Amino acid sequence: MAEDFDPSAGPVAAANVPLTPGRSLAVDRHLHTFGTPVFVQSYERLPGDEEKLSRLMIAQDTGSAIVGPARGDIFIGSGNEAGRIAGAVNQPVSFTILMPNGADDS
Repeated sequence: MAEDFDPSAGPVAAANVPLTPGRSLAVDRHLHTFGTPVFVQSYERLPGDEEKLSRLMIAQDTGSAIVGPARGDIFIGSGNEAGRIAGAVNQPVSFTILMPNGADDS
């Protein structure tokens, strides 16, 4: 439960886990299950990064603007610098949902 987490660990996601900067992803909770691993690749460098984004993230949060199968929001972190970077991120990326081999893909 969220009450069990140390407040100094940062914000807690809708999935009741602490958000991890650069690894937690907000998704449409009506379409995606929290805890799903998602491989995210950007077509351009994100603000503050020297390379294109290419990493595994976990669907852990949601938001009112995150609607549809191909919408997401990367948790950049807390504080002024993270807010500045997050405010500048608005670009297309590709999402690859990872599922166990043999899982029902319907």
